[in-house]
Amino acid sequence: MSFSILSIFKALIFPPALNFIIIAVGILLLNKYKYFARILLFVGALSLIFFCWLPFSHALLKSLEIYPALEPPVFLNNEQAIVVLAAGSRLNDKEYIKPVDGSKTLERIRYSIFLHKHTNLPILVTGGNTGKANISEAGVMADTLINDYHINVKWQEDKSRNTAENAIFSGAILKEHGIVSVYLVTHAWHMSRAVMMFEQQGIKVTPAPTLFTPSVFSSALFHYVPSAYALYETRIALHEYIGILWYKLRY
Repeated sequence: MSFSILSIFKALIFPPALNFIIIAVGILLLNKYKYFARILLFVGALSLIFFCWLPFSHALLKSLEIYPALEPPVFLNNEQAIVVLAAGSRLNDKEYIKPVDGSKTLERIRYSIFLHKHTNLPILVTGGNTGKANISEAGVMADTLINDYHINVKWQEDKSRNTAENAIFSGAILKEHGIVSVYLVTHAWHMSRAVMMFEQQGIKVTPAPTLFTPSVFSSALFHYVPSAYALYETRIALHEYIGILWYKLRY
């Protein structure tokens, strides 16, 4: 399946497109199959409300965050390197005139810098070319670490297109250099899928998750008002759950 077809498929199976499709089908069937159509309308509308509700989206994300944060100061326990997973780049921003790291990638980079300062371990960045730029996500990350933070990047894995390939290609590089135990840096909600794939490559992983989801409960009124941000979080969580299932079936 090509990248563009996969992107379209993902857009259709995740909210809000999924909800709109359910509601549209309900409207089309309303004249002939009123009972079934009303069920579809109810499910489509109610699920959309839940998907846009922060307590729901936070609970979904937190259920994925099974690995706790490392407690500083961080000490070595046979780890030999730090592996940082890419999470997207911004291409040809007018203010930079070059690709730069997306916000989620920068959050991961920031924590890898923290770990590097505590452990002085070499860093491997992983993320391939999405087909939209002449530089890989790993290359953009390396540029940020070297030129903005003056931290050397030992290895760049620049062929991968997803988390599974991050692990496959990074694992090969690590083993080539005799490295079998690493700190793995990614978002807390993404760590389960990443650990699963790296361990399949025979790499011992110390999870180093970052950016945990805030507490589900809040006294702030806006926390209980449906929002686009909550919908964004729900999409991330559903993407992870489907990704974990797909990886278990495929790999």
